[in-house]
Amino acid sequence: MPDQTTSDRSLPWFCVRAQPGRQNVAAAHLRSFGVEVFNPQLLVRKAGRAGVMWRSEPLFPNYLFARFEFAAVHRRVHYAFGVSGLVRFGERYAEVRASEIDPLREEWGASESLTVDSSLEPGDRVRLSGSLFHGVEAEVLCLLPARQRVKVLLDFLGGPKEAEVEATAVVPVLAHPLAMPI
Repeated sequence: MPDQTTSDRSLPWFCVRAQPGRQNVAAAHLRSFGVEVFNPQLLVRKAGRAGVMWRSEPLFPNYLFARFEFAAVHRRVHYAFGVSGLVRFGERYAEVRASEIDPLREEWGASESLTVDSSLEPGDRVRLSGSLFHGVEAEVLCLLPARQRVKVLLDFLGGPKEAEVEATAVVPVLAHPLAMPI
C-alpha cells in the first residue's frame, strides 16, 4: 500500500462514521497506516458533581473526515478499529470538498482542538455545579470579581431567588458550537 502520510490535495475527503465513543480510537488507527484524518474537537467547560472541569468533545460526534485513495484503501478504512463505516447515500460514498474542510482545519490548527469561550456577562444563562444547586440553570445578574463570585437569579422554592455562587461553580449554557461565532 502506498504511504499517504504527506497530504495529496488531489485526493478527496470522505466522511467516516465512528463507533459510539470510539472516534479518537478510529482517528488514531487510521493515522497509523498513513491516512490523513481531520477529527475536530472542542475544549469546553462542563459542570460535574466534583465541580467545573474542562472536557474535549468532538465537533461532529461519531464522525470524522479522512483523505485517501478510495480504490486502494477503502476496505482498510471501513474495517479499521473504531470505524463503523463510510458514510454513503445509496451506492455513492459521501465525499466532502476540500473547500469545506480546509477552513475548518485552518481554524482548528494542528492540534485539532479549539477552546470554547466561557466568559460570562450579565444576562447569560448558566448551569451551576458541584453543590446544592448542581445542574440548576440560572441567569447571571452581575459579576463580583473581587470576591470571585457571581450573583445569579434562579427559580427556587416556587419563585425567582437571587444567590451568590463561586465563579468556579458556574458554566455558561452555550448554543450549539456551529451556531456560535468563532
